Order: sequence, then structure tokens, then C-alpha cells
Amino acid sequence: AASDVYKRQLFIVPSTLADDSYKELSGKIRSTIENEHESEIVKFEEWADRKLAYTINNHKNGKYYLLETRCSSTCIKEIESILSFEKTSVLRFLIDKITEKKVAK
Repeated sequence: AASDVYKRQLFIVPSTLADDSYKELSGKIRSTIENEHESEIVKFEEWADRKLAYTINNHKNGKYYLLETRCSSTCIKEIESILSFEKTSVLRFLIDKITEKKVAK
């Protein structure tokens, strides 16, 4: 839709997070974007597994995931609420608008 914007979401989960917990989280995000909002996921991948700059909730290491989407602001708000709510699975997150030139093809 014309009101769709490209957004980049970067989120960090504990390195020790169980695969099932990650699959549940990523499934919830995918479903929200693709099914509920009929929007597009441009990229969704593990970016890095590294030592955190400081301890977060007793975790010293985290897996960074990069998600690029083309969706409405309503969809972005729902993703933000999922990432905010999943406090045991998501240590930190950042959502940023990106220009079309920077979108990974």
C-alpha cells in the first residue's frame, strides 16, 4: 500500500534462548507482518552472536537479528509491542526507518 514504509528492526535475544522459544517469537512476528497485515518481509536473518557491551538481565552474550519490512505504521506498532512484551526472549530492540536505496535486495 502507498502508506507502507521500509523499516529495519534490530533485536537481541539471549545466546542461551532455546530454539523453540526463538521459533515461537519469530513465528509471531512473521504472522503479524505477513498474515495479519498482508505486508512484506524483505529480510529476516541472524546478524551476529556476540558479547554484549554490558550485562543485560544477567546475560553477557546475545544473538542479534535483523528484520527488514515494508509495512504500515500500525504493523510496526504491533511488532514493537511483541518485542516489548517478550521480556524473557528479547533483551533489546531498535526500530528504524530506512530509505528505499538502503533496502537489501
